Amino acid sequence: MKILVINVGSTSIKYHLYEMDTEATLASGVVERVGSEAPSHRWRIGDQKGEGGIAAATVRAGLDGVMAHLTSGVLADRKQLRAVGHRVVHGGEKLIHPAVISDEVKRVIRECAQFAPLHNPANLEGIEAAQACLPDAVQVAVFDTAFHGDLPPRAFTYAIPHELYVDGGVRRYGFHGPSHQYMAAAAAEFLRTDPSRLKLITCHLGGGASVCAIDGGKSVDTSMGMTPLEGLVMGTRSGDVDPALALVLARRGMAPDAIDQMLNRKSGLLGLSGVSSDFRDVERAADGGNDRAKLAIEVFVHRLRKYIGAYAAVLGGADAIVFTGGIGENSARVRAAACEGLLFMGVSLDEGQNQGCRARAGGGVVDVSSRSARARVLVVVTDEERTIAREVARTIAGPTAARTRIGGASVPVGVSVRHVHLSRADCDALFGAGHELAERRPVSQPGQFVCRETVDLIGPKGEIQRVAIINPLRAETQVEVARTDAIGLGIDAPLRESGKIAGTPGITLRGPCGTVAIDHGVILAHRHVHMHPDDATRFVVKDGDLVRVRVDGDREGVLGDVLIRVSAKYTLDLHIDTDEANAFRLNNDSVTTFDGVQ
Repeated sequence: MKILVINVGSTSIKYHLYEMDTEATLASGVVERVGSEAPSHRWRIGDQKGEGGIAAATVRAGLDGVMAHLTSGVLADRKQLRAVGHRVVHGGEKLIHPAVISDEVKRVIRECAQFAPLHNPANLEGIEAAQACLPDAVQVAVFDTAFHGDLPPRAFTYAIPHELYVDGGVRRYGFHGPSHQYMAAAAAEFLRTDPSRLKLITCHLGGGASVCAIDGGKSVDTSMGMTPLEGLVMGTRSGDVDPALALVLARRGMAPDAIDQMLNRKSGLLGLSGVSSDFRDVERAADGGNDRAKLAIEVFVHRLRKYIGAYAAVLGGADAIVFTGGIGENSARVRAAACEGLLFMGVSLDEGQNQGCRARAGGGVVDVSSRSARARVLVVVTDEERTIAREVARTIAGPTAARTRIGGASVPVGVSVRHVHLSRADCDALFGAGHELAERRPVSQPGQFVCRETVDLIGPKGEIQRVAIINPLRAETQVEVARTDAIGLGIDAPLRESGKIAGTPGITLRGPCGTVAIDHGVILAHRHVHMHPDDATRFVVKDGDLVRVRVDGDREGVLGDVLIRVSAKYTLDLHIDTDEANAFRLNNDSVTTFDGVQ
């Protein structure tokens, strides 16, 4: 399976062609100065490389030129491409997984351009050019923000009026997701363990820079924020500054666009050193006695070390600190300075290893920590494009593909975490009269979505905070929990089909405007499969049937008493709760097998 990964910027097209059966890189290159009078093309096919001019008056023309080059050297024709993976910077809260391109996906990318105005419009232009140039290939978007899509509210919420988040999505999103994801996977492989067993602090240090706290393979905090401007000192970006700076400059007469340019294009290493945005130039200037360049490096390292220490506190320690990017891979000075004083974390560098480090491309990892160190310091050559290609392959040929193209007797899994369906009256009591719940992201069933708002559940023995609300509103409030949740709350919740809540126990719900005590409505949801009538015909079942579903893998087994629910408004999905999912090691990317009617 051949996959092309492209990253379209405002004036460039970067591309990598992979044979995914072996993950071999067949070709790579970049078209620069797209739209100018003299665009250029640098390329590599196998061991051969070259450069030259190319017709690239537009992104579409540049992509046509790339495909003509590839079909003359490594592809028989364009139809050999199974898929195109697009790097998209911002997917917001709605696109937290790789997505096959649709009109709705493009709408969300366009909507998220408010947070990434320099990137998303160019990414979208690349998508539309590829759709026209390669109509037979599946087009898949992979988002820089997606790896951070499950950040906990305490990490993504800004301490500003909460309405700005609820109404406008103002929150931390995080970026460099494919790189942090690749670092975590490479570190786990090198340390010969599963990512779920590791606490990692990953540092992507280049022209753009960010740090990520990864616990059990998941991002739990990251330095970039609503936009890529927040966090570390970068090549031309300021990173963290007092938010009042923009107000002070505006009151002095600086226009908003000028402030934007200053913070994003004229700050960082460039603004501090007055020399360059390239760290290598700044290092040379510092070594030559330039005091501003020395200060720039000191500020860069101080900010980095501060974030590493903060994330060690967030994680409760770290098994490894991982460096990548042009600076992270190549600057022994930065690694040494960033790790200085971190002995309390178990960090100790081997000076010789650090100075002589040459991480190998294609998954190479070098350990530069001393043999006795409790926490490892690893240097990885990141491969964001390969990560994107893997995500594309998984999307079109792996478990996630079942959501859009079910074949045979496969049934995709939807893990139903604890959640609440509210009535109109209870929504008003919890959030204020006439309050309209805001969409955070859609769920698998059409017309339903997870809301930005949450409620707290208060039971006789305990409480659970920030429980998800699923819209639309219902006639009666219903609370769905797993058995483990019910035990913690002190409620003997019965196993029931959704909607059948007569005679069930009640609970107290707490929202920002008050509390509501319902006298019934708490259930353990009966495991069930939503399906369209066409699926029911194919599976030879009807609404209300009980069936068996087989789970393969390292926790193989059979789920019995699975209720069939058929409606023209449903899409195929097996709904199980978190206890059931954990018992069988299932997640939202899993697929099960229909095993017959009971």
